[in-house]
Amino acid sequence: MVFNRKPDPRPFEPLQPLKSTSAAMSAAPGPAAHPAAATAMSSEPALVESVIGSDLSIEGQSITIRCKGLLRVNGDIQADLHGKKLIVGDEATITGAISAEAVDVYGKVQGSIEATSVLLRATADVEGDITSRTLSIEPGASFDGRARKLGDTRSTEPAREPTAMPASLLHA
Repeated sequence: MVFNRKPDPRPFEPLQPLKSTSAAMSAAPGPAAHPAAATAMSSEPALVESVIGSDLSIEGQSITIRCKGLLRVNGDIQADLHGKKLIVGDEATITGAISAEAVDVYGKVQGSIEATSVLLRATADVEGDITSRTLSIEPGASFDGRARKLGDTRSTEPAREPTAMPASLLHA
């Protein structure tokens, strides 16, 4: 297992902490201040965001990255990714399977994607099969693979958490 960090050509800028939904609504002018928008936003809990920066590459055999919130990938990853929501940045290259509730792809993915909702942006380059309930492909996106409809949302759930093998199978 190898973790490499490339030198950062830009000066370091610390990440700003995420604001809670109510604080973000009170600070942000515009449509979010509208009562109907506030009701819609407050019904969904805010996801914690994790970021894999463009200066980071993760390589190795049998690596799985799991995230319970939002995972934004901007680096080079050779691993399987599992999470609630995944954003593949335009500088990202992922080689491995992806399983999440929602996947938004701007960069390159070589591997299968299984999600309830998949959105391939104009800059996306995907080589692999996509299994999803909804699939949106913007003009300019590149997709080489098969698209299949996800039959049951729960089919993305079991792969996220490792499970113990039943004792009856260990001694067989």
